[in-house]
Amino acid sequence: MSEAKLRNPERNSGIRRVSIIINTDGRAHTIRTTLSSLFHINYPSFEVCVVVGPTEDGTRELLSEFANKLKLIDCPVRNLSVSRNLGIAAASGEIVAFIDDDAVPEPEWLTELVSSYDDPSVGAAGGFVYDNTGTRFQTTYMTVNRLGYPTVWDRACPEYNFPFSSELPHLLGTNSSFLREALLAIGGFDEEYEYFLDETDVLCRLVDQGFRIVQRDDAFVHHKFASSALRDHKSIVRNWYPLIKNRVYFALRNGTAHYDFRDCIKAGLDDARAWEQGVHGGVQEGLYTTDEVEHFHSQASNALSDGIARAKLPRKLLTLLPDGVEQPTFLPFPAIRRKDRMSIAFISQDFPPGQNGGIARYIDQLAKTLGNDGHDIFVITKSSDFHRVDYQDDIWVHRLFPKHYEVPVSSGDLAIPQHIWNWSKTACEEVKRISGRRNIDVVYAPIWDCEGIAFIEEDGPPLITSLQTTLTHWLNSYPERREDASWMQMFGNPILSLEKRLIEKSWGLHSISQAIANDVASIFGVDYGKRLLVAPIGLDDWGSDTTEAAHSNVKILFVGRLEARKGIDVLLSAAPAVLAAYPNATLDIVGDDSIRAKESTFRELFAASDVPNEIRRRIHFHGRCDEEALRDFYRACDIFVAPSRYESFGLISLEAMMCSKPVVACRTGGMPEVVIDGETGILAEPGEAESLAAALSRLLDNPSLRKQLGAAGRARYEKLFTSEMMAAQLAPLLDRACSRREARDC
Repeated sequence: MSEAKLRNPERNSGIRRVSIIINTDGRAHTIRTTLSSLFHINYPSFEVCVVVGPTEDGTRELLSEFANKLKLIDCPVRNLSVSRNLGIAAASGEIVAFIDDDAVPEPEWLTELVSSYDDPSVGAAGGFVYDNTGTRFQTTYMTVNRLGYPTVWDRACPEYNFPFSSELPHLLGTNSSFLREALLAIGGFDEEYEYFLDETDVLCRLVDQGFRIVQRDDAFVHHKFASSALRDHKSIVRNWYPLIKNRVYFALRNGTAHYDFRDCIKAGLDDARAWEQGVHGGVQEGLYTTDEVEHFHSQASNALSDGIARAKLPRKLLTLLPDGVEQPTFLPFPAIRRKDRMSIAFISQDFPPGQNGGIARYIDQLAKTLGNDGHDIFVITKSSDFHRVDYQDDIWVHRLFPKHYEVPVSSGDLAIPQHIWNWSKTACEEVKRISGRRNIDVVYAPIWDCEGIAFIEEDGPPLITSLQTTLTHWLNSYPERREDASWMQMFGNPILSLEKRLIEKSWGLHSISQAIANDVASIFGVDYGKRLLVAPIGLDDWGSDTTEAAHSNVKILFVGRLEARKGIDVLLSAAPAVLAAYPNATLDIVGDDSIRAKESTFRELFAASDVPNEIRRRIHFHGRCDEEALRDFYRACDIFVAPSRYESFGLISLEAMMCSKPVVACRTGGMPEVVIDGETGILAEPGEAESLAAALSRLLDNPSLRKQLGAAGRARYEKLFTSEMMAAQLAPLLDRACSRREARDC
């Protein structure tokens, strides 16, 4: 159709308004992530219309959190085309863009799609869709014939944009956009298509009316394949009726200029036979029951006859709005728009939920806080199996299986351990790949295991190395390793050399405590100059709902790896006498208890000791646990103990303070910067069981002191250690890094 045939032929000369339409039914568990991602869309003018189907699963209650931010429309039937038409009717944008309720767009998605409409002949535009791995494509370039069968291409196919072409460019519904006036001109979606071939039918009618379809290689959506009315959570098809019926219906509606009636019916029969083979094969694999086989045959028979019959009836189209009817009011979506928006890559081989050690936890917190503030955040972490990309909590998490790379030869230095280089180089290559689409302003990596070493060899974004416990600190707790000449030659000395190189060559340094900054400078003899920022770790508040424990006994809690540096041996040495003196006291030990101290783990050593059974029964080893269980341990304890020989900060103590718990820690490293002796907790001498026992006894003797210190700890957390405070204190270093990158790129 020519421009003159549209009711509103004049395109806006300024920024085009866009209506994002999400059609949802029974997916409360995924739509929150989709909506969250839209806050990071960088297009300046769009609204969001959510059309909710009939399934009662809590979606409406969830959407109440977004009141006045989006348009909410009810769809009384489980029919995607009906839902899409309701969205079009409610939309106020010049362009409507569809995305599924189990999909996430990249920030530039709308900007790239909308640019297609600078050409007045364009009626639809879409981009590439990643599958649930986030690294492989579900679809790129594709055409579809008039029977609805696709052909995959390695390029766009604009040459098929002419009326009644036998093939036409295809767009996947979850990454498609349309000129709203064009959709109204053709009657929107045909509501005979409850699912399957619905957008394909629209594309056929648009092309036949003279509109062009644009396929873009720069507008990306990640599709996670949630269960639906067609497939279950394992992507096993359970409802074949619309797949077969709509094949016949589509072919008869759109294919008769190229195929005769028998070809159109044969397409449906061929599909039915293919599904039949799959169903019978599935019975052998235990995927289908014999009742489901019978159900399939019934559906297939009805689908074939219904497809033929309904193609003879008038289409079920969206009723065009009469001239003069006022369009719905545009409701701008409050996306986060900040002029100082940064793209930051965090490198951390450990990351929740698989790992919940100190570095993993604080980088997770820092990344989420910056993401929630509107920055583009990418976390590069390890995967145990295959590459995948997920969007969660306002950040993009790239989970990678390390590849093998040849270790570079650097003059005068010891060889980089192979596994250290493999991971760092894998992470570096992923950052390069991301940078091919958007500039990464800064890379942030911990000094532990020298994760950022590959970045100082590259002419890439500025590297900020965070200072935590170094190998030197670790060796102080494992003197047997320092005495192992072979281990030091192969691993220890190279890592010490690499740590020094990172400190000297990194663009910036973030120390999580003044103590670790001083210690690292002393160990390596380095001058930080103006590169160093000291800013403590902060945490989101999940401890505000902690109530006073109702149990009659007094619970002491230890959290951490069961290794010498964490002082577990000191605690297990002090605990028997303490528990003997206080019969109502118990000790919960939470953390990885599989670490061996020479030949045995500390848990095994304790089991082999002569501690009386009455004491043993009150010492509970829980091993590693998930995040929610860990939080429950914090909330339930009465005293938290951190007997570490060294901590660069002491995140575990801060988590206890957040929950209003008194802390027994040690006077070493960064712990005195977190726990104030006599004010929020009691500091013992590191490595001294008698000092630790005395501190615990003081709190066990005095419930009111426990309450006083716990309240003061909570107040100190609120004043100094929130996640917002952490991000604000780190901002100057990140801003300088971004300015340096911008100046270099000019």
